[in-house]
Amino acid sequence: MTDFFSEPEHQPFQLGRGAVGALLLHGFPGTPAELRPLGEQLAAAGWATYGPLLPGFGPQIPTLGQKTRHDWLNAARQQWKKVQASHETAVLIGFSMGGALALNLAAAHPPHFLVLLAPFWRFGRWEGNLLPIVKHFQKTFHPFAQADFGDTAVRQQLNDLMPNANLDDPTVQQQIRQEIQLPTKTIDEVRLLGKESGQQAIQITSPTLVLQGRADTVVLPRLTRQLITRLGGPVTYRELPGSHTFPKMRPHTITPDILNFVQSG
Repeated sequence: MTDFFSEPEHQPFQLGRGAVGALLLHGFPGTPAELRPLGEQLAAAGWATYGPLLPGFGPQIPTLGQKTRHDWLNAARQQWKKVQASHETAVLIGFSMGGALALNLAAAHPPHFLVLLAPFWRFGRWEGNLLPIVKHFQKTFHPFAQADFGDTAVRQQLNDLMPNANLDDPTVQQQIRQEIQLPTKTIDEVRLLGKESGQQAIQITSPTLVLQGRADTVVLPRLTRQLITRLGGPVTYRELPGSHTFPKMRPHTITPDILNFVQSG
């Protein structure tokens, strides 16, 4: 139960070589595995792609409660400056919470091109507004307390988290329900990061491509449509079939969009 994110795919990646360099920022509570398939396809097209592991995620997830949005931003900023210094064309790509990070970075250190994949900037349910209060008296949140272990998406998420766990064992299921927890204050850090990204969106003038899954229940399409009205530069927006996991599950459907967007710019 403690061997979290042990597969190699969750480690940082650096793939390909080329004049175009892209930084790919993963979501919450994800790892570079979410964007590795996309990074591989972009590298095969002649780009250099970089997928860092943000502090407190992946195998480091037991330390997540000690991290803040500033830790994530500082780590992303260091990587982004390296990409900008090393490539003629620097592309910033953010998925979900990584989209909020990308928005913050793009406002201060503009990319040649910005790509947002189901970008998080605010919670879609009213409960998110209670986090500033809840975090003071409910210290932890159990994300799998009511999990349906027959659900394919739930099993995929848990297979990423604990690849060796027997998800059909009732004892393991009970352990997952009770023992896997996230600090409530960390979820509030995600909220604050998204709030700041929404406030800074008007400062972003880089050409921006936004791709959103129509069936996404994590980052709601209506919120993404609100976000693009805040951006200060030219925006290309497209809604795709699929859920929140489309960058990992269907990278072949978005790679041409990203390549064409940069080439035509």
